[in-house]
Amino acid sequence: MLESLKKWAGGWVAFVMITLLILSFAIWGIADYITGGGLGNALATVGNKEITTQEFQREFGNELNQLSRQAGQRITYDQARAVGIDSRVLTQLIGSTAVEAHADDLNLSLSDAALAAGLAADPNFQSAGQFDRNLVERLQYELGVSERGLLELRRRDELRNQITTALLRSTVVPQEMIDALAEWRGETRVISHFTIAPDNLPALPEPTDDELKKTYEDNMTRFMTEPRRDLAVLHLAVADLKSKAELTDQQIREAFEQSKSSYEVPEKREIEQIPFKDKATAEKALEAINGGKDFFEVAKENGAQASDVKLGLKVKDDLFDKKIADAAFKLAKDEISSVIEGSFTTAILRVTKIEPGKVPTFEDIKDKVRDQLEGEWAQAQLQDYYGKVEDGRAEGKPLKDIAADADIPFFDVKGVTRGNVGPNEKPGLTVPDANAIISEGFRGDIGLEAEPIQLADGGYAWVDVTNLTEAKQRSFEDVKAEVNRFWTNEKKRTQVVDEAKKFFDSLKSGADFAKVAEEAGGTVATTAAVGRSTIPDGLSQSAMSQAFALKTGEYGNAETSDGKSRTLLRVDEIKKAPAPSVELREQLKNEIQQQLRTDSIAAYVAALQKRFGVDINQTLFRRVTGADQATPYQ
Repeated sequence: MLESLKKWAGGWVAFVMITLLILSFAIWGIADYITGGGLGNALATVGNKEITTQEFQREFGNELNQLSRQAGQRITYDQARAVGIDSRVLTQLIGSTAVEAHADDLNLSLSDAALAAGLAADPNFQSAGQFDRNLVERLQYELGVSERGLLELRRRDELRNQITTALLRSTVVPQEMIDALAEWRGETRVISHFTIAPDNLPALPEPTDDELKKTYEDNMTRFMTEPRRDLAVLHLAVADLKSKAELTDQQIREAFEQSKSSYEVPEKREIEQIPFKDKATAEKALEAINGGKDFFEVAKENGAQASDVKLGLKVKDDLFDKKIADAAFKLAKDEISSVIEGSFTTAILRVTKIEPGKVPTFEDIKDKVRDQLEGEWAQAQLQDYYGKVEDGRAEGKPLKDIAADADIPFFDVKGVTRGNVGPNEKPGLTVPDANAIISEGFRGDIGLEAEPIQLADGGYAWVDVTNLTEAKQRSFEDVKAEVNRFWTNEKKRTQVVDEAKKFFDSLKSGADFAKVAEEAGGTVATTAAVGRSTIPDGLSQSAMSQAFALKTGEYGNAETSDGKSRTLLRVDEIKKAPAPSVELREQLKNEIQQQLRTDSIAAYVAALQKRFGVDINQTLFRRVTGADQATPYQ
């Protein structure tokens, strides 16, 4: 729910804080709270507040959908459990419920009228500047809640925000912490290094048949055919539905007239501003500028740096002070303003660049308007088509027949691997979200009717498994050449490691760095002074991590980026960080403040959980997530 709400209602202040909660809750495990209690209606309780299985399933499902879109393939329940997503979602719910319990203790509340007014005013629920109830209903559908349920979700988030905002506003960043981080980040090192040339190492003997057979027997799972499946796929994408929309030029023109202001490109100006403490000081400075004194020199004399003066390229609405905005957008290019007494400051302005605005014509954007209308039509029709498919499924019809009846694209995918490779070594399915669809197909089984998966554009896909070809062991004779390559690569890797250790020990014993490099078939290279985040040519991330853990004159030994060789390195010089600039200090301050806020929320939530008490029905948790019936997946 949280990820979905952030997508649909990113303007809510509450979700800034809830994001922090998500980040911090992830570091708190649930093992300490699991009691394995008897079966009941509540999946977990925090004090006297319950977390139901329905709440968890909604959260877990939305989390999987979000992660699947990001990964470009469907994340299965088994995969999610393997990396602890189920536990993370439950931990998030426990944390947010603990904050709600605290809000109850503090007697915080919000009326339905206030919540409804907030929804109506939220720009995320507006279309063409007007409240659009369809957007609210779509969010309800996405979350699987009623209108009352949506209001309750928002109420809970707003109440949590009242508490967390008060906590986070008190966060103070010590100067010593900023200085320490600046020193750590700004430190640089000069590193000499060379890479062992694998080709210069003694040639490996040809493996015997017995060695190859043993390698084959020890690594048989490496030498199997890939499992393949035949899949029936019904693909209900919004893009496909858009092509069915029949729009007249009159409809498109009317839509253009209603929303053309949203397509206008506003005028932009690059503005420079010198702020002053009072009008008298500003007038004296203006006299100096008009007398030929440099604009930035005057700014510096009045305590402003160049970065403070340059406001950047702005549209008029970007400027909060209306008097300043009006004055800036009346100036000619390079013209100096008079003294402007704004609502918040007194200033002198200069405009150095003007990008004229543009009011588009109907011909300019009619294709965009058409596309938008087609998209809106498709979204409105989506649930009707979804219902047709589900009705057909309920009647027991195969996907191919349902697709023909509803005029929806259908794909008969033959012999595809989990990686979406067909028998001809080409992609088995070539539609958007193909990898997610194929992944879902490999999660199912013949005769098992799976739930549809949601596509990235909001559409749906249904997948049925029609045939299975399991992975088979390939014979030694068929894969002898592959076994030979595998044996050779493993032997070379071991050989390189052994040689690297020999050279490393030689360096530690006092041998000359250049001579050891020559013996190893490498060439010494020396970096410029580089920071922690830099990966110079010839060095891997592992090598850089070692370099910044060593003292001056010490040696390191790391695998190369391609994994084929080893690099030996020496730290020649450690250079302290320069004094941080004002801009860098501010950046570091904001970064540290964000982390401190996250830590504060984590500590606060942990204290609440201890105060109210947390109980998790572990048996029900395993049943809801399917862990009690989990089977290994390939």
